Amino acid sequence: MPKAPKKTEQKPHEFTEEELRRLVGFFDVLIEMDMKQKKLCKRLEAEPKGFAMPGEGRDCSLCERGVYEGDGWFDKWGFKCSNCQDAVNKRKVPASLCIDHKHEKAIPDTTLAMKLDVKVHTLRKYIREGKIVGRRIPNGPYMILRKDNPNLGEAING
Repeated sequence: MPKAPKKTEQKPHEFTEEELRRLVGFFDVLIEMDMKQKKLCKRLEAEPKGFAMPGEGRDCSLCERGVYEGDGWFDKWGFKCSNCQDAVNKRKVPASLCIDHKHEKAIPDTTLAMKLDVKVHTLRKYIREGKIVGRRIPNGPYMILRKDNPNLGEAING
């Protein structure tokens, strides 16, 4: 006769002083980040077309590269490196891709290469041959848009 599984109750976790201190520190960081973001949004109200801001290690919302030297650009689409901002200004890529963090509309070739476990130069070879349509960001990656490449299917979403 099989035994019925035991119902075990989980005891509530008792936080140590160290855990509580770390939790408070974590919330302090979250509050600081929120205050900085609100400050940027407030400045954006005064400068609706956007403004230059130091990179300071921020990641570009389009090409996903870190900006350590020089300035980037912040607008309603988020922070972008100068190369990507130039590509958006020249309409090489749609600005709306900057908020496509789940890669539902497009994906940089470097990220797609990692997801598919292929080399970036292989993807770029396919782009040169016309098998994949990629939009080049000057001095940056190719953006592979789903609407340009309906045959890629789920490869973009991974």
